Amino acid sequence: MEINTLLMILFMSIQSKNSINSFNYFIIQSISSLMLIMLLIIKNNLLNNYLMDSFILMTFSMKLGLFPFFIWMPMINSHLNWILIFFMSTTQKLIPLLILNLTFNFNNKENIMWFIYLMVIFSSMTASIMSIKELNLKKILTYSSINHSSWMLFIISIDQSMFYLYFMFYSCSMMFFCFMLNKFNINKINDLIKLNLFNHKFINISMSLNILILSALPPFLTFMIKMNAMKIILFNNHYFMIIMFAILSIFTVIFYMMILIKMNFIFLIKNKIWMHPFKLNNNFFSIILTFLLTLNIMFLLFQMLN
Repeated sequence: MEINTLLMILFMSIQSKNSINSFNYFIIQSISSLMLIMLLIIKNNLLNNYLMDSFILMTFSMKLGLFPFFIWMPMINSHLNWILIFFMSTTQKLIPLLILNLTFNFNNKENIMWFIYLMVIFSSMTASIMSIKELNLKKILTYSSINHSSWMLFIISIDQSMFYLYFMFYSCSMMFFCFMLNKFNINKINDLIKLNLFNHKFINISMSLNILILSALPPFLTFMIKMNAMKIILFNNHYFMIIMFAILSIFTVIFYMMILIKMNFIFLIKNKIWMHPFKLNNNFFSIILTFLLTLNIMFLLFQMLN
């Protein structure tokens, strides 16, 4: 985990001449790692200490950029390029989540599950509210990452195989989206209109599809995984949590729809605006898009058979 952090700091230092950004990231990760090591050592001498488990979860929330320690993520990501934002949103979250899963036995800890429920609710709520009026696309995608990280935290606590599927699908979608935003040098939400200035429908349609996948709308795989997670909550008779998760999912869809409308704004006003052809090698992105669609179809068939 720390080697991964050091590599990220190295890439941040190379990408940006401003060393404050990488220094801030180093301080946050170092403090959270030291706290985690100390708490785990203390935990070994205590049995079934709920307070200690809560502190450990708070330390992981600092590492993952979840509520209430989410402020640092948009501050740092707003100064990074899209490639580093992709890694911050995916690979930097994977190892802490796996260590968290190894640290706790969630099946035997109902109190810890309630703490995770609250972390997911407040993280998702904060990310949705903060992103609605945000114009910086890097910050919007960062808040999206916070929202998805909170769901991944919840999913890994109930089903590890479901978590791997969700993480893989989310990573593929983010890779396509971030690489395309980097290709077109898009940083503001209003810059998305640029995509309509080219006669290149494939890119526009593909990015729109990825937004729908990230928003977890049916019939996409992310929606089905969330539905399975909510079924588990329902079986445990946590009806209030079901209502909260449903409301927060609606708010999440709203800010994704804002991005989608901006991307297709000109097309919605005037149907035929395509200009000169814009050449781009689509082979790599076609493979990713086909892979995502195939996963969706396979998962839907699996759900129908069950």
